[in-house]
Amino acid sequence: MELNQKLCVAYAADDHYAKFLGISMLSMFQSNKDFKEIVVFILDCGMKDPNKEKLRSIAKEFKREIHFMSMAAAVAGLELNMGPRKISIASYARLFLSSIIPDSYDRILYLDCDTIIRDKLMDFWTVDLEGYLVAGVRDTVDSFFLKKIGMRPDEYYVNAGTILINLNSWRKEGLEKKFIDFIRKHNGNVPHHDQGTINGVCRNRKRIVSPRFNATANIYSFTAKTIKRIYFLDSFYTQEELDEAKRNPAIIHFTTGLVGRPWEENCTHPMQAEYLKAAKVSPWKEEPLQRDTRKFSVKLFSSFYRHVPLFVSENVYRFLSLLTHVGE
Repeated sequence: MELNQKLCVAYAADDHYAKFLGISMLSMFQSNKDFKEIVVFILDCGMKDPNKEKLRSIAKEFKREIHFMSMAAAVAGLELNMGPRKISIASYARLFLSSIIPDSYDRILYLDCDTIIRDKLMDFWTVDLEGYLVAGVRDTVDSFFLKKIGMRPDEYYVNAGTILINLNSWRKEGLEKKFIDFIRKHNGNVPHHDQGTINGVCRNRKRIVSPRFNATANIYSFTAKTIKRIYFLDSFYTQEELDEAKRNPAIIHFTTGLVGRPWEENCTHPMQAEYLKAAKVSPWKEEPLQRDTRKFSVKLFSSFYRHVPLFVSENVYRFLSLLTHVGE
């Protein structure tokens, strides 16, 4: 089947994130009816049957395929040493896609559960991957962390929450083993975990796409100029590119940030309504908003950022970043 007729997508989640996965998947089905086929592979990191049935009901409603792939064996051998930085093992599942997904698929679009898809994905899905291992959107990660994973400051770093993966190249070049070796090299504690691993291994073979395919929380909080300043970046997207992404995002990625999560109380994200709209027609429509789980320091800075002059909040943010670097 031609590339523009069949979309192949992967999510990873445990039972806690099954709800958000389902709402994201539903929004994708709603926005991408032009694809003749959509196949969804769910990397199951401990999902219980009631939530699996709800996910199957969504796929059935839209007449789409869904497959659950147990990740218990794949992630069992990972030697992780993350200290106090707790992160779900599901986050590492994407590293094993080349061996989990059948060989008949030569590419796959990986989506984090905290996304809402509000436009067609065709332009992203059909990006030319010749010579590239992944395609994705640049992230707001400063040069300090690039150096820690062996990257140069002038190399692009992508957010792994929405990435198009060249499965053929991952298989041929043994990326899975390279990922494991990279994690071991960093004693099981890679900065930014699986995302840092993907960036550190793929290096300069990452194709950069429009930020509208991964509109993260930071572009709604900061200007392009501010992002470059507070993250110590030499370059980033232009303000025009960020403005277009905010006006017409294809994928909204509700990353942690100053605006909060759309399923929690006190959220100030300007696109929260997009999440609530999808949630209201999902099997979880009766569930209320959850309590605000942001750390007190994040809440405090969020309020501080909204009420003080920009140059003051920028310099405070930069100072806090420097303190983090010293701690590292």
